[in-house]
Amino acid sequence: MKKLIACLLAGLMIIGVLTACSSTNATTKTSNDNKLSVVCTIFPEYDWVREILGSHGYDGEVTMLLDNGVDLHSYQPTADDIIKISTCNMFIYVGGESDQWVTDALKEAKNKDMVVINLLDVLGDTVKEEEVVEGMESEAEETPEAAMMVRNMTSMSGCH
Repeated sequence: MKKLIACLLAGLMIIGVLTACSSTNATTKTSNDNKLSVVCTIFPEYDWVREILGSHGYDGEVTMLLDNGVDLHSYQPTADDIIKISTCNMFIYVGGESDQWVTDALKEAKNKDMVVINLLDVLGDTVKEEEVVEGMESEAEETPEAAMMVRNMTSMSGCH
């Protein structure tokens, strides 16, 4: 099942890349050069795009927004990140609650022909809901005190 989902996502990205490449409109090119520009939020997306481009990777620029160790759930784009998104040919992001900032970033986009891929929308009904198993607290059961204690423990241990 995971291979099927990975193949589906890879196919969608290839279609998106080819669609972005086939346009002759000057607004789909980056402001710096004629290379294809793809912006991804996290490493798996970034790695898939690099693998899809393969030997043609020199024809495009693939950018990953989140640095190592940055939590997707608390990420806020910098002004430079917004500019990268605004001018790219393709933007790929996870979607969901963690990426609510994307709507505002896309409103500012200079490239109105940009291909935007929300992976949660692409996966549709195949997305699995988070399971609560024995020993875990569901979000409804979590108390504000417990949440604060976990945050304090995490910050003291150096984890982010």
